Amino acid sequence: MTSYLSTLATAASIAMDAFSVSICMCICHEDLAQHDALTLGGAFGISQFGMPLIGAMIAANITGLLNSWATWIAALLIVWVALNMMREAYFRKDKTESCMKITLINVILLAFATSIDALIVGFSIKSSGGSAMLLAISAGAITFLLSFLGALGGKKLGEKIGIYAEYAGATVLMLVALNILIKN
Repeated sequence: MTSYLSTLATAASIAMDAFSVSICMCICHEDLAQHDALTLGGAFGISQFGMPLIGAMIAANITGLLNSWATWIAALLIVWVALNMMREAYFRKDKTESCMKITLINVILLAFATSIDALIVGFSIKSSGGSAMLLAISAGAITFLLSFLGALGGKKLGEKIGIYAEYAGATVLMLVALNILIKN
């Protein structure tokens, strides 16, 4: 029972980055459709499901390489997205136009960036004798739910802060990237 609770806590903690990014990505989408929120939740959930399994399957001799670069890769990808959000907001002529589009490339990039930590956790779980499958299922389900709700919550928050929503979202993404660097 303790191991199951520990796995759920780990799954919830690795879902937090995707939750934050979902809020930020949808903060200035006044016309966010429910299928967009489902797309984000689905992509982030699938990514958080698959990465621990991939991490558990990768050979131990490259663990050190991934551990040393994964944090920087995730942080740089999120910073890149945040800088693009700021650039788009600054140069947008029509201030009523929505912010960062929920496109396939943006969603894949963010799903990958927010799930690199799940890959590393997959290494740890396998090497300590835990169940990477249990973690994958838990992380996928929790991440889906939190990301879906985060997208809808981001839309509501954006309605309240108006034109500054994209800058606020980009700033939070920068803080998420900083947090990734600090916690590792």
